[in-house]
Amino acid sequence: MTTPVGAEAQGDSSLRAWGIAVCAVLVVTLPILLHPHLPLIDLPNHIARHYIAANPGTALDAYYSYSFAMNGNATGDLLWLAVGQHLTDVFTFSAYLMSVYAGGLVLAAFVLGRVFHGYWSIMPLAAVLVVFNTPFFWGFQNYLLTVPLALFALAAWLHFEGARPWARAIAFLPVSYLLFQLHILGFLIFLVSAFGREVQRLVMAGRFWLDHLKANLVLAVPFLPPVGLILWRVLTGARNAYGNRTAYGSWDDRQAMVTSLVDTVETTGTRSLSLTGTVVMVLLAGIVLFLARQGGVRLRLSSRALGPAIALLILCLAIPATLDGVGFVHVRFPFVLLVVLLAGASLHGATPRGAVMIFAIFAVAALGRSAAFERYAAEHSADMADLSVVLDAVPDGARVMPIRAISGVGWHVQAHAVPQAEAFVPTLFLGAHALSVSDKWKDLTAAQGISVSARNVLGPEKLPDDRLFRYARGWRENFTHALIVGNLSEEMRTGENLRLLARAGRFEVYAIPD
Repeated sequence: MTTPVGAEAQGDSSLRAWGIAVCAVLVVTLPILLHPHLPLIDLPNHIARHYIAANPGTALDAYYSYSFAMNGNATGDLLWLAVGQHLTDVFTFSAYLMSVYAGGLVLAAFVLGRVFHGYWSIMPLAAVLVVFNTPFFWGFQNYLLTVPLALFALAAWLHFEGARPWARAIAFLPVSYLLFQLHILGFLIFLVSAFGREVQRLVMAGRFWLDHLKANLVLAVPFLPPVGLILWRVLTGARNAYGNRTAYGSWDDRQAMVTSLVDTVETTGTRSLSLTGTVVMVLLAGIVLFLARQGGVRLRLSSRALGPAIALLILCLAIPATLDGVGFVHVRFPFVLLVVLLAGASLHGATPRGAVMIFAIFAVAALGRSAAFERYAAEHSADMADLSVVLDAVPDGARVMPIRAISGVGWHVQAHAVPQAEAFVPTLFLGAHALSVSDKWKDLTAAQGISVSARNVLGPEKLPDDRLFRYARGWRENFTHALIVGNLSEEMRTGENLRLLARAGRFEVYAIPD
């Protein structure tokens, strides 16, 4: 049996390990905090909802109402209403929240590694490589904020493994219920990984498995109330605004799970992110290969990490791509599995110089990835500055019809019209969030979806026969202003008798004649 590289040093120099951990946290959080707007697809919708929640009594009251509830998708809303609205504006706080996720994920891996190995290791800090993943670029804010909490809960579950089962059950009852209320899928991470460890312990008990099962069956208690509530909602809940479709998905969806570790979702303006993502994928493939090696320089997985890792792998393979109307569920768990593997891995067989070179490669890749995101965020913030200019021309209480003349700008940027112009926008998230639209305007909403193409409403093409674009039917009568992502041709503008109010960069705002 070989000793992990640096194990003795780590035992005597936890301060050094923590110093490296702080640097790793700064590497992933600073690029998020340096710019006022983040290029995350769903984030404008969350920002708009938070603004509505904290600003009753505005022109928005004619369209929206907000009623906070712990509904299994409430992390960001809870933090905003309890803390954020009293400290800063909604845009800045959203950046704070995403930085909390990024730094929290790295620290969760670090702490989890301490529980797995019994000493502070820097190998788990390789989690910096998967911070900028597909769920991040989608802007799944509530879910991402819950992931580090779920991993901290797993670390605590393992740490107190030697305690009396009934005491653990009582202690983790509120932890489990809180995770469930913050985000159901975050709770699922804790449930599955803890279950994987308990099954592993059951197998390790050998012929005494039945005695072990009887003694530890009480450990199921913390998870029963959330699971019961989930089943009750499935059986009795009304159809949500997204529909109730559940589909496992195609082979392409399964392949997307692998690329979700680095994929940016958008296909334009991300060349440096794509390049650094390729480098990260090569390094991650190397990690998997080194975990499989039996001799020489290799990575060895802690035995305590095996059960949670296998359980999370099964979850990744089994989870549907669309679950009860919520899409892209399948891409949310692969990076969590990678974090657990990295936290449980230790380097063996390398010389001190070799170990330094390996960690230096990881550090350079992490810095490159963060620098690429910082550039992407800078470009997006410049775009949003132009959007702010044109939104200044929109009066309070307006109804804004979003129309897309180009691609390459965030899908939901039109949601910025809510906090910046206090205007109605038809594409805000509903159903799974604590936001509702008054009955008068419900037919002009799409619970999710991108803005309609200019070719469909101002050009020669027909409007798609899709519920996501129902708001676009009869738009001239129902909306007061048109926000164009891109620049309209003279033919389109004059053909619809639209009156230009403002133009900046890739954005235009027009008044729609009565």
